[in-house]
Amino acid sequence: MNSPWLIRVPKPGARTRLYAFPYAGGNAAAFLPWSAGLGPEIELSVISLPGRGQRPLEPPLREMRQAVMQIAAAISADGASDFAFFGHSMGAVLALEVARVCTLMHLRLPRLMVASGCRWPGALDREALHDLPKPEFLERLRDLGGTPEEVLSHAELLEIVLPALRADFAMLHGYSYRPGLALKPTLHVFAGRQDERVEPENLIGWQRETAQFGQVHWFEGGHFFLHQYESDVLATLTGLLKAASQLPSISDHPQT
Repeated sequence: MNSPWLIRVPKPGARTRLYAFPYAGGNAAAFLPWSAGLGPEIELSVISLPGRGQRPLEPPLREMRQAVMQIAAAISADGASDFAFFGHSMGAVLALEVARVCTLMHLRLPRLMVASGCRWPGALDREALHDLPKPEFLERLRDLGGTPEEVLSHAELLEIVLPALRADFAMLHGYSYRPGLALKPTLHVFAGRQDERVEPENLIGWQRETAQFGQVHWFEGGHFFLHQYESDVLATLTGLLKAASQLPSISDHPQT
């Protein structure tokens, strides 16, 4: 079923579908090149939020709950029988909350989850970036390193991307973590050794989100290590997905 929330790279014969949840300000274009690196058995489907990419005319969402419910519905309707979640930064929080909704609504669950470049959601930075005046906001974007300089220095492009960026940071600022049931899927964490935004002590909490915690995988690079060291990230990710595919499928009913 086609959905504006999902952009899939069809791969006939694939055994597993990987849903990639982008970071704040990110869109499908940043992840679509991963398809080739994932190999023939893993099909890529990238979450597409409104206000960017292939949905530029739609107003961006500023409340995470709205996005979570829409994404959960789209993934459920997508009908994949075997799938996994990968979320980076804001995407990791979205992926966690989507998995929680799927659990509570007795929807099919991912076999594996990877939280990348993100503090445990109970310890998120509460900085109100979305409310900063434009010069300060642009400077913070430069510090974070995820927005190309050619975009930051191009007035017309900025007018296109800033609303979605501010909306994403508003979504994160308004997010209120609440403890929930331990999820059934195995959960691994990816982190950058030089990522000043994600300290090791703020990753420990991810263990409480799952009944089957894997491990923390460290990569060279800063907050956007997933692009800086893409081949290393994809090698680790495909290894985890292949190992998970050998395990029995988990139930789509919540734990008691």
